[in-house]
Amino acid sequence: MSESVNRIWRPRLWTVVLLVLAIVLCLPFAGLILFRFYDSQLVQQTEESLLTQAAVLSATYGELYASRIGATPARPRKVTAEHAVFPSLSVNRETVLPPRPDAQAVEGRPEAPYRDIAATLTRIGDAAQVQTLAGYRFLDPEGRVFAGTAEVGQSLAHLVEVQGALGGEITSVARTRLREDRVPVLYSLSRAARVSVFVAMPVLVEDRLVGAVYLSRTPNHIFRFLYGERFNLAKAAGFVALSTALIGYVFWRFITRPIRLLIARSQRAARAGEPWEAPDRLGTREIAELSRSFQSLTDQLQSKQDAISTYTAHVTHELKSPLTAVKGAAELLRDEDLSPPERHRLLETIDKGGKRMEDLLANMRAFSLADQSALRGRCSLAEIAPKIEASFPGLRLLLEGSAEALPVAERTLAILLTHLLQNAVQHGASAVSLRVGRAEASLWLEVRDNGSGISAGNMGRVLAPFFTTRRESGGTGMGLNIVKATLEAMGGSLSLVPTEGGACFRLEFR
Repeated sequence: MSESVNRIWRPRLWTVVLLVLAIVLCLPFAGLILFRFYDSQLVQQTEESLLTQAAVLSATYGELYASRIGATPARPRKVTAEHAVFPSLSVNRETVLPPRPDAQAVEGRPEAPYRDIAATLTRIGDAAQVQTLAGYRFLDPEGRVFAGTAEVGQSLAHLVEVQGALGGEITSVARTRLREDRVPVLYSLSRAARVSVFVAMPVLVEDRLVGAVYLSRTPNHIFRFLYGERFNLAKAAGFVALSTALIGYVFWRFITRPIRLLIARSQRAARAGEPWEAPDRLGTREIAELSRSFQSLTDQLQSKQDAISTYTAHVTHELKSPLTAVKGAAELLRDEDLSPPERHRLLETIDKGGKRMEDLLANMRAFSLADQSALRGRCSLAEIAPKIEASFPGLRLLLEGSAEALPVAERTLAILLTHLLQNAVQHGASAVSLRVGRAEASLWLEVRDNGSGISAGNMGRVLAPFFTTRRESGGTGMGLNIVKATLEAMGGSLSLVPTEGGACFRLEFR
């Protein structure tokens, strides 16, 4: 299972950082690509402008034509949304037409009314083109250009937009633009830079089609402005690159470098067996807290390893005596001339040695599993008192603050009290006082007995591992250390409280 997990590819932190920086660098260019979404809007703005101009020029064309033939000028229609025209073009590949075909030569001349108004309309178109850059063409009913800024005297009747206008419909199209000059590379990102907008609008006099106006213009596009500001864009690109480098340095200084330093310290500690030391300078508070967590964890593991190693050595040493006694008694039992009393004494020696070894191994196992027994929860003395009293029927318990809930599981509290009460009974106690109190940031439980107490010379050694005054009677000196290790695994502590009679231990819970 572990081998298959190890085969899963996982990127290194610096790879993730480089990927993030690459994305940051790509954001400005992605923004340029997103400008393409504005192409349709720019085309429609151009179309709307041409439709407005075409409406004005169509009305002017109609008035001039009506004055030449003596017709009644058209009455203004009521302003309603029904007669309004709105832009509708887009720059999708499906809607953009091929480049506009060239005008065709045509024979003959336009009729007299058109010749009469041609000069006036041409002057209007020329004057407007100076300001708008649009192309203006005025057509007769046959599609012949009789006035305008270009292609005068030629026919545009073959164009689909002109055919629509001569059929009485307002027609707008977008066509691919042909350019003779070289297009900047930046313009290729905008489709609006590669099309031209054409609008054809019919001209009516007394509800009779007399011609059409035909307008064209290239839409504005954002890259025309950007190309003009290319030097400023280069400065902005430099600023983006510098900002990206600064972001990369911040990542390296405050995240990548501290984590790699933590890894190097951990690997060195694992290889050389040295104690783990937190780096002096770490990037962020979270990484500093992670380092402190590593420090606390390694200290606990090292402390536990040292304690287990010491206890293992102690158990090994302690096992030698009962093993020697058991082996010696077993050899003597092979003598068939032994009397029954002697045989009984040897069997008691074997039984006593076996029990001693069982106690040593059981305490070793309990000590090694102290952190697993350290379970948090909620439990009060009132809840656990019946079980404790049943386990120690000859011991009188005095409870104070029994309703106060301690932050420890019932099973864990039972283990702690069992070791302490066994220790009290072994030292001649007949009564034990259990008192719960509250400090500023913790709860504590004092266990005070009326036993023989602890001598002044042993008070500094009683919490040391394997210290016992009952070695001859089978004591291992691990009961208090199991209590201490369990409390420390929960973030608490065990301390000896000086008292005149008996012994008093304080269990502090945080």
